[in-house]
Amino acid sequence: MMHADKRFIVDANTVFGTYPKRKTDVSLKNLIRTMDLNGVEKALTVSLKGAFYSYEEGNEETLKVCDTDKRLIPLATVDPRRFIGGREEMENLVRRGFKGLRLFKDIQGYPLDYSPIIEIIESMEGLGVPLLVPCNEYGCITLLSRLTADKDYPVIILGCTYSLLSEFIVSARKNRNLYVESRLLASSDSIEVLVEKIGASRLIFGSGMPLEYFQASYRIVESARIRDEDRNLIFGGNILRIIKEAG
Repeated sequence: MMHADKRFIVDANTVFGTYPKRKTDVSLKNLIRTMDLNGVEKALTVSLKGAFYSYEEGNEETLKVCDTDKRLIPLATVDPRRFIGGREEMENLVRRGFKGLRLFKDIQGYPLDYSPIIEIIESMEGLGVPLLVPCNEYGCITLLSRLTADKDYPVIILGCTYSLLSEFIVSARKNRNLYVESRLLASSDSIEVLVEKIGASRLIFGSGMPLEYFQASYRIVESARIRDEDRNLIFGGNILRIIKEAG
């Protein structure tokens, strides 16, 4: 195994808890073990309870866990199918220490063109934290870009694949808020193309661990033919800047 201890790595896409759709160990213990094995310094994380059961209880669990290990950085989640809290709830989440809001559109199944989503997007204005949204089908990035074009916070696209690369690049040229996670950009030149067309500052490292295999995501960035300075931005510098966290 290639150990990543030579780099300061911040993983922007991790989860913990239980995953009922797959027999995989996604426990907190396994998340920490995977971080230790791979030299990951910090991880943005969220309880899967918020994706599958109750986002309120999931957020409480996330805060509790992150309070016990300062390498873990808490992300909140909400389920738009049940969300009616508006601006007040968003402000409260940030006040309590959450460093961003992650949606589980891929698990919960709602569309982006959906009144509660639009309410969430509007409610995050001025809070200074990023929105993380999975987009793995054609048109999702385009719509999200339109919805957030005039907002003042970063939007990180999770789950972007090579087939969605052109959609992201075109959207990112028009919307300076857009960032993309590197996890599924596994074609031979995806990272190089993104760095050339929009710059390394718009790429964020994420692995999906422990649900997904960390080393696969790591090698995508580590083996890319880019400057080491750009590689370090992707591995941690960009996300630390976005969440205003010290390295």
